[in-house]
Amino acid sequence: MQMNRKMIRRTGWLAIIGLLLWQQTVLAGAPYMTFTQGPDGRAVRTPTAYEPDGLIRLDLNRPEDIFFDDASGKLYIADAGNARIVVVDGTRPLRSIGEGVLSNPMGVYVAPDGHLYVADYGLKQVVVFDAAGKLIRQIGRPQEPIYGKKNDFAPKKVAVDKRGNIYVISEGSINGVVQLASDGRFLGYVGANSTRLSLKALIRRLVFTEGQRAQLFRSIPPSPTSIVLDRQGLLYTVTNGLQDQGIKKLNVVGKNILPSRSWVSPKLVDLDVDQNGIIYTVDSNGWIDVYDSYGHLLFDFGGNDSRHERAGFVKNPSAIDVTASGQTLYVADRDRNVISRYRITPFAAKVFEGVELYRQGQYVQSEPVWRDILRMNSFFILSYQALAKAYYKRDLDQQALDSFRLAEDKEGYSDAFWNIRNEWLQENMGRLIAVLAGLWFLRVAVRKLHRRYGVLRPVLRVAERIRRRKLVSELMFLFYFLRHPIDAVHELKERRRTSVLSATILYAWLLVLQVILIYATGYLFTNADPDRTELVPLLFVTAVPLLFWVVMNYLVSTISDGEGRFSQVYVGTIYAFAPYLVFALPIALISNVLTYNEAFVYEYSMAAIRGWTALLVFIMIKELHNFTIRQTVRNVFLTIFAIALAAVVLFILVLLFDQELDFIRSIVQEVRNRALF
Repeated sequence: MQMNRKMIRRTGWLAIIGLLLWQQTVLAGAPYMTFTQGPDGRAVRTPTAYEPDGLIRLDLNRPEDIFFDDASGKLYIADAGNARIVVVDGTRPLRSIGEGVLSNPMGVYVAPDGHLYVADYGLKQVVVFDAAGKLIRQIGRPQEPIYGKKNDFAPKKVAVDKRGNIYVISEGSINGVVQLASDGRFLGYVGANSTRLSLKALIRRLVFTEGQRAQLFRSIPPSPTSIVLDRQGLLYTVTNGLQDQGIKKLNVVGKNILPSRSWVSPKLVDLDVDQNGIIYTVDSNGWIDVYDSYGHLLFDFGGNDSRHERAGFVKNPSAIDVTASGQTLYVADRDRNVISRYRITPFAAKVFEGVELYRQGQYVQSEPVWRDILRMNSFFILSYQALAKAYYKRDLDQQALDSFRLAEDKEGYSDAFWNIRNEWLQENMGRLIAVLAGLWFLRVAVRKLHRRYGVLRPVLRVAERIRRRKLVSELMFLFYFLRHPIDAVHELKERRRTSVLSATILYAWLLVLQVILIYATGYLFTNADPDRTELVPLLFVTAVPLLFWVVMNYLVSTISDGEGRFSQVYVGTIYAFAPYLVFALPIALISNVLTYNEAFVYEYSMAAIRGWTALLVFIMIKELHNFTIRQTVRNVFLTIFAIALAAVVLFILVLLFDQELDFIRSIVQEVRNRALF
């Protein structure tokens, strides 16, 4: 028995050691971390999608582009430094193409007919070879006038569709991708980028003279960095320097059909697309991103390792290419003169299987796949999206509702909630009508009994006694302000129907209301997450502007001969917020039973509350200070300007105070250091 225990203990230790060694082996295969987009757009860890699969080390000098030809199974490398195209089978070089012809090949592409197209930046030509490597023709700058007399032709990337049309990225071409016919005729531009002016630049454009604008603000859109064609003939471009529109998927009319995504690097270098529309990109920092055909981020991995030449890291990437199946990924490293190869992992293969079923609309069939993915990574948000669609298609509306919420898909959540609400109304409509009718009859009966026997007299007596209390009366004055704002301001001013105490209570209710609305507003109509909302900043954002408004409006009104005192401005401001204080919470509660089909009810109600509040504030200022309408408008704008000016001054003072503290800390530290010696 003792011997068996020793054997069991020894076997257990060996198992633990073996498990640790196995984990180290797995980690050694992927020295980088892999991320995906999780809830709230956060980056979350996920199992490795692609593992390093060795390096292709050849006698390369500055590889600028790569292309894997699935028909032949060969990899074509634009070896710019050696002015040639290297053809590789696996890791073995087969032959070179273009030696003695090419000058500085920057892009390479194998057309469907097997012809090899090379974008030669040095020759300023697109050079075409046949499958055997024989020179066929050289296409130079288009001669058509529509191309532009001053437009240069400096090819850097090239792609060819099934009809033989040629797409060229020409350096500095602000008009987009150059489109040529198979014989070199210019067909036009496609996929031009647009410029966006910041608020600062827009203000400067309004202030500066025409000559200054011409010198300082030359808004030139960046030209695309690289292109690729998918199996359906759609053109994709990437642009270094753009983020939300850094990746474009262009339809037949040249319009981008990919939505803007925050998960796009602003330093994109190249992209490729596999046979299922999965998009692969690499940026200048060596990060490889994988997106589905709708632009949702699936994987983010890799990185830059400038100190050590570790497999999987890239020092200066110049191109990326993938096999049609997505099984193998290639990345060219311009500085190290190698091609990094990656192989797909079972986890990524499972994800791609689910993505393809999802793309084909086979939501129910994809359900087991996405469940397996969730078991491997519970934060993979696309899994919840796919499962929600599967549940919705099977009429499992409650499960669909929960999954749509986890997937942060409000459109789908609205549809599922509409079904649930519709079913509930069908089942309970009779009871609901009966309850409402019963309440109405009860109300009528109580009123008749009260008229005849006075049954409500004790209750009304207590209510009247409570209403006569000074503080309660002052708080109830809020409803009088709603109905008769002009009279209410005069009573506030002349008869002192309110007090600083009641106003302070209403200010406190306003702050509490801001917190309550986060929890009370329906999921479809709020962007706030109650679990992640910090209350202190929320209260600060509400209280500070109100404080600035009261102080600055009083100061501006005093300068403008306004009659209102500070306490009256303080009290009148919060009472003018009566529509918001009274109706915001009921509208928020009602939003919980609304879908996007009735969104106008919530949106118009909140807009009406805000407009009503602004009108009461305007009336309060006018009547309190005895201004004309013109003087009131002027007072409001001056108050806003004073608030902005005070905020800037306060910000500068905080910076100066912070610098002063740093100076004092440095002196104290210097004294301490000298005291030690």
